[in-house]
Amino acid sequence: MRSPVLHRSLESGFSDRTEVQFNGLKNQGATCYLNAVLQCLFMTQEFRHEVESYEPDPAEDCGEDNLLLQLQKLFRQLSENVATSEGITRCLGIRNVYEQQDAVEYYRKLLKTVGTPASKVFEGKMSNITKCCICGNENKETNPFISVLLSIDVGNNEKYNVEKGLEIFFKHSKLEEDDWMYCDECDQKTETHTWSEIDEYPTVLTLHLKRFDFDYMQMRYMKNECSLDVPPSLHIKDYKYNLYAVINHRGGYSGGHYDALIRPYQNQKWYCFDDSTVTEMSKSSLQDSRLPYMLMYRKEETGKELRLTSIIPQHLRILLLGPSRSGKSTVGNLILGVNYFLCKHGSKTVTKESTKKTVKNVTVVDTPNLFSLTQSSWEKELNRCIELSHPGPNVILWVTKISKFSGHQQGLFHTIKKRLGSGTTKHMMVVFTNGKELKRLRQPIHTFLSNCEKLKKVVRICQDRYHVIDTSDVNSNQIPELVDKLDKMVTENNGSHWKF
Repeated sequence: MRSPVLHRSLESGFSDRTEVQFNGLKNQGATCYLNAVLQCLFMTQEFRHEVESYEPDPAEDCGEDNLLLQLQKLFRQLSENVATSEGITRCLGIRNVYEQQDAVEYYRKLLKTVGTPASKVFEGKMSNITKCCICGNENKETNPFISVLLSIDVGNNEKYNVEKGLEIFFKHSKLEEDDWMYCDECDQKTETHTWSEIDEYPTVLTLHLKRFDFDYMQMRYMKNECSLDVPPSLHIKDYKYNLYAVINHRGGYSGGHYDALIRPYQNQKWYCFDDSTVTEMSKSSLQDSRLPYMLMYRKEETGKELRLTSIIPQHLRILLLGPSRSGKSTVGNLILGVNYFLCKHGSKTVTKESTKKTVKNVTVVDTPNLFSLTQSSWEKELNRCIELSHPGPNVILWVTKISKFSGHQQGLFHTIKKRLGSGTTKHMMVVFTNGKELKRLRQPIHTFLSNCEKLKKVVRICQDRYHVIDTSDVNSNQIPELVDKLDKMVTENNGSHWKF
């Protein structure tokens, strides 16, 4: 068994000492199909976040049959070491782990079982349209989809073109006479045109290459092993999709082996996840290959989906502070629109020292648990924060979860306010994470604050500046709204910054 792959990065002369570790999954017999799918899901940040932040309702099943809980357990293990998918196979009712199954089938089964909001990132809406060639009457049936099945129209020794396959999928076609549709306007079956259109484009577009087809001459399924160049990006309508994962298949219909090629969101390198083995690979292996079976593309943010960095005209230097495990790194990633700061589920703090990331005109400095440091270490870390955000931050975000606000949490806030010195609060704003808790409580934020006197005092000290982020709803206007508040605060302070 090979060692897990480690990756370190450097930026602007400062060391980012956070290690990115990728671990494999043990093969229980012939469960490579499931391992490949699970690795792709684990490396899809939105899905991973939903799984890791899942909290079951007391009325829900919290046992071994709860797939989200089993995924949560698996992802926690996978973050630390080589893991096993035994809990997932039990949950999915897989009794024979020595019998190979279809990876795409279990990709769909997993997402259907977990449901929304976890599967939301993969879901789009597609319409099948039929049109009467006589009167022009159209019928439209719209349904959700999580993958697009592309037919392969070339032979084993020919080369398949994915872009052309997509064009064919959406091409208008005439139905055979036996399949003509009944037209209400014409009151008879008429010649019919049919085609498909995507109404809502998913964040992650999954393409399934139909390599297996039934051969009526041999009366069995046969595999098309044509080669192809996997496109690094796809342009569909007004959207650009970038490749980040490929599931490969070797062998035939009755047996073979799956692995996954993935470009993790933590860096731009490609890795091969082959059961318990993880190795760095060259992207050239995606060219002229006979192995690709499922392709996963992420939609590139454009227009109104761009984050704060393209909206705010002045340079923001944001310092993230707050209790341990409050979601500071997640807030930083949302603001930047880049998954730079490492986030993991669990009770341990991930950020070990202050690190920064600059995207366009915004610099974000993420901090560790400052409250665990001695006075000398505290001062050293704050000086580092100033160095990273030179000449100093003009925005200080106090990040905390929406939860019962204890006297201890209030004490932490006053401790940091005291240590930062006078004049700090004019640069401060409270950012509440776990905004979906308000939905569970069925309370707007102002009602929640009015019922918590200690928390209300903290917000008042920050001159009544606060913002709520629901990380399960990343496509809403919550980031642009935060931009407006930060812009107003910096303008009111005449662009001044905090000094230690």
